[in-house]
Amino acid sequence: MSWIPFRLLRAAVFAAVAGPASLLLHLWSGGHTPGLLQAAGAFALVFAAAYAAGGRQRGFLVLAPLCLAAQWGLHELFQAGAVDAGAATAHAHGAGVSMWLVHVAAALAQASWLARGESAFAALLDLLALWFARLVRITGLGAPAPVRQRRFLTRTRVPRPAPVASAAISRRGPPRFAF
Repeated sequence: MSWIPFRLLRAAVFAAVAGPASLLLHLWSGGHTPGLLQAAGAFALVFAAAYAAGGRQRGFLVLAPLCLAAQWGLHELFQAGAVDAGAATAHAHGAGVSMWLVHVAAALAQASWLARGESAFAALLDLLALWFARLVRITGLGAPAPVRQRRFLTRTRVPRPAPVASAAISRRGPPRFAF
C-alpha cells in the first residue's frame, strides 16, 4: 500500500472525495462559487496532505480527524476567496452551528466511506497478488527453486538419557523367580 503509484491513487481518491463534498456544502450553505484556480488549489492542497499521510492503510479513527481537518481547511479556503466581503461575513455568521454540524457529518461520512474503500483496495491487492502467484506456479513461469539433496545420517549408538533423567528412570522390575 505504500508503493508510490498506490499512494498517488489513494491521495487522488481522498482529494476527489473531500474537495467536492466541501465545495458542495459550501455552495449549499450560501457561499460564493470559487474560481477554477481556487478549486484547483484546494484540490492540490488536499492531495498533498493526503499523499503525506498515506504511507500505510488507515482506519476510520485516523481518517475521521483528517477529514475534519480537510473540511475545515477547505471551508476557510473557500471563505477567504470570497470577492464580496459582505457576502463572506453573511455566510460566516448566517449558518452558525448548523453549518459546522453539517461539515462534521460530512467528514464522518467521508471517513467511513474512505476507510471501507481502503480495506476493499487492500483486499483487492491481496487477491491480485495471490492470483498472480498461482498463475506463475501453475504455468511454471517462475524461476526454478534449487533443490538441495538431504543427507540422512544413520545412528549407530543408542542415545543415553541425560544424568537428571537417568535418576528418575527405574529399571527395577519384579524378581525373575516370581514368574
